Amino acid sequence: MAITRNLVVGRIEHQWTLRVRPEDLETWRKAVSEVLGNWRVTRETAELTLQGVMELLVNVHRHVPDPRCRLRLSCGGAELRVAVSDRSARAPRVGLAPDWTAEHGRGLWLLREMADDFGYCSAASGCACGDDGLRMAKTVWFVCRGAFRPAVVA
Repeated sequence: MAITRNLVVGRIEHQWTLRVRPEDLETWRKAVSEVLGNWRVTRETAELTLQGVMELLVNVHRHVPDPRCRLRLSCGGAELRVAVSDRSARAPRVGLAPDWTAEHGRGLWLLREMADDFGYCSAASGCACGDDGLRMAKTVWFVCRGAFRPAVVA
């Protein structure tokens, strides 16, 4: 696991390179929760972000043969961006409407509907590159706008 904290012009970023294992999901949930608390995100944004991070990491575990991935949180202005890059070139499947009777297949649809923006891009477009030397094939991301509580002025 590699952890980096970058300050990009106007943005603060936390990035982890990890191997997705079911027994570690709670650890990642807590790590993301701590960052969100430090960034003073709203309760609604924190809940959506934690749900989205878990969905994206579980999808790596279920659908990507190589469990190595990169989780990135960044904030700038009133926007929180979450991205998970993995080593599979296969595009995520998000239908027009989920099958509510199926055991799987609703998570990305729900995330797309609840987030302010949602998408994916391939490494060919340059979005899955990192400074850790690990080549990724795609990045799935979502954005929450208006995500932060106002600062308390004494």
